[in-house]
Amino acid sequence: MVRALFSSGLAFQSPVLNFHDLQLMTYLNATVGTYVTRELVATQPIASAKVYAEMSVPSGTTVAWFASNDGGATWEPMGQEDARPLNDTWTEFVFSRTFASPAGNRVRFKAVMAGTALVTPRIHSLGATLA
Repeated sequence: MVRALFSSGLAFQSPVLNFHDLQLMTYLNATVGTYVTRELVATQPIASAKVYAEMSVPSGTTVAWFASNDGGATWEPMGQEDARPLNDTWTEFVFSRTFASPAGNRVRFKAVMAGTALVTPRIHSLGATLA
């Protein structure tokens, strides 16, 4: 019989007990999170944008993408255009947005991710095109 109480003094640190062939671990991961890209400043106004994201989005999890062409002052939801499986883990998703005001030139993207205590979505790589 084994009894272990895991605790951590640091946010998002996962304690682990590993002894020979016995391995016990806990996770202190948040079930929701937001990723925001740095600002990209273009020399001309940006009317629309596409995001190409390699992601793992297991059942029960979500990733919602948003775009801004005013440096993040306002966020507009992006619509999914396509999804192409790359392998057993990763899928390439394509999201797009035509901005309500095409005058902005300071582009940022935001991914709002939600999971459970046992499974979370992951983003592997990110690319974008601007028009």
